[in-house]
Amino acid sequence: MNTSWLNQTRGPNGLLMDRRTWLCAAATTMAASQLLGPVLPAAAAEDTALQAKARKNIKLGVHTGPYMGLPLAEAARRIAEQGFTGVLTEYTFADVRFDPLAPDWQAAEKIVRTLEQNGIEIVASFGYVNVVDPVPERRKRGQARMACLIENWKRLGCANVSTETGTFNTESDWADAPENLTENGYVQCRAALEQLARMAEKAGAVVSVEPYWRNVIDSADRVERLFRDIQSPGLRLVMDPCNYPRKEDLPRMRPMIEDLFRRVGDYIVVAHAKDVAASSEGTDLPAAGRGVLDYPHYLRLLAGLDRPIHLLLEHLVLDDVPRARDYVRGAFAQL
Repeated sequence: MNTSWLNQTRGPNGLLMDRRTWLCAAATTMAASQLLGPVLPAAAAEDTALQAKARKNIKLGVHTGPYMGLPLAEAARRIAEQGFTGVLTEYTFADVRFDPLAPDWQAAEKIVRTLEQNGIEIVASFGYVNVVDPVPERRKRGQARMACLIENWKRLGCANVSTETGTFNTESDWADAPENLTENGYVQCRAALEQLARMAEKAGAVVSVEPYWRNVIDSADRVERLFRDIQSPGLRLVMDPCNYPRKEDLPRMRPMIEDLFRRVGDYIVVAHAKDVAASSEGTDLPAAGRGVLDYPHYLRLLAGLDRPIHLLLEHLVLDDVPRARDYVRGAFAQL
């Protein structure tokens, strides 16, 4: 009887090999694993890489709005003590204020210097004007405000000036209007933003736009179209995924955000951290941790940009800042 099969076994490829060859191969594999360490599954390795990118590149910042009632020195101290390294600022505090429509350059210098001395970078200047305001006088004031912030960015410590994209509603910058959805509405908005982008380009600055579903630039389609129509290094994007979904979109928010990053991620210069929840009016935009945004997923997408970026907490009151900060920090552990 032929018993040669007793000395044969199957290798990892399913082929028969003699026992001596199999033992040599097994020994080589074991030695390699001891030298190189355990081999992680592809998904785990990817998660580990994203965690490293998130720790390296995503820096926490905050809108100075909650601190405006404090003297400048105290506000800067508290911002730094709470662990923030960057701010979106309106240049307004209890004892000092800079108004772009009536510039006090000594006040501006004091604000910039005090924040800098506390290790705080101004990563966004608060422009936020209605670029298509249907009231001509208000639109003119908004244009003057943006021009001051853009043209004097070096004195104000920040080359990035953020703004909304506007609405034709006469009562509120954050309410919708039928004309917002029209082609004419888009064309007017594009013209206004292109004027600002060219001004920023000339000054060596950037205008970053923050779309919102009740404004003219209300969707991934329109924001992608905007960047296609205005090809300028002076126009960039504020990433805030909470601004895009309407109430009925909330159950499919995750693929919406992924699509947004895929289409316009290259234009992001700063990101916002708040939340979104359904309401009778459509959506509410509460502080981080009080809505339905999948924060670990949002952070994964930000980490995937693989470049330094500030994530700025907003829609806060002063007493809620530590809670919101800790909530966002906790999401990093879930990446």
